[in-house]
Amino acid sequence: MSVELISVLIAVLAVGATLAGLILSGQRAIRAELAAQRRDFSAELAELRREIAAQRQEFSERFTALEQQIAELRERMTHLEGLLDGLREAIAIRQGAA
Repeated sequence: MSVELISVLIAVLAVGATLAGLILSGQRAIRAELAAQRRDFSAELAELRREIAAQRQEFSERFTALEQQIAELRERMTHLEGLLDGLREAIAIRQGAA
């Protein structure tokens, strides 16, 4: 083999090794960035789940309070209906007696 051929082979091997190093370095950086994004996404997802659970709890409490208010209104309406029935009967008795 000639010196020129050996020097060309060495240059090709050096360029190949350099490219391999750059590729591996780039892949390592991409993996690290992807892992960081996964951690960030997991943290955001966990926070979102906590917020949804808190909102679900709040809505459940509000719905329960609303149901209680509706039940109280039903009771008050029933009471008023009873009073109106009594008043109607009293008026009917007075008209019948007059």
